[in-house]
Amino acid sequence: MRRPCTQVLFPVAGAILGICLLSACAVDEVPKSALRLEESTLEVRTVQTRKFEAPSETAILTATIAVLQDMEFNIDRIERPLGVVSASKVSDADDSGEKFGLFLLDLLCGGSQGSGCDNLSTAKDEQHILLTMVVLPSLERSKEYSVRVTIQRVIYDQKERVKILERITTPETYQEVFDNLRRALAIEVNAT
Repeated sequence: MRRPCTQVLFPVAGAILGICLLSACAVDEVPKSALRLEESTLEVRTVQTRKFEAPSETAILTATIAVLQDMEFNIDRIERPLGVVSASKVSDADDSGEKFGLFLLDLLCGGSQGSGCDNLSTAKDEQHILLTMVVLPSLERSKEYSVRVTIQRVIYDQKERVKILERITTPETYQEVFDNLRRALAIEVNAT
């Protein structure tokens, strides 16, 4: 007597699936270096973080928003319960030296629009700067807050293609934000 096709296929398919699942469990061990943070991670976090004294979380968040608006950022999102403020701005990223060089390349290539040369369109055009500020109450002292700022930027060319995508790590940039926040907090505290 012949068995139906499904009675033969299901046990075979189940056995193959079982073998595949068991072989997936026998993956090599994860390298220990994959679980370690880079040495520079602590340095970057130190540059991005400062402690501030403030009468309340509301006062420091209000000062944070004022600082970002003074720095011409648009406030994109405020997550007050989490102490997170996200902001962004778009600015010019033109580099006149780069544009002049690309213009010369276009001239050497034939210079006409239909010649296939369009080097100038690859010049940096605008940059989108994204800033996130996280304010957390200190576990050590009351009325002390830890503020961490992260800044990224995306530079687009004239055809809106991503040219550069990077995390900003220069200490001077972060110090400027923290100095502005310190001044804004002083104003906020004196106003209340």
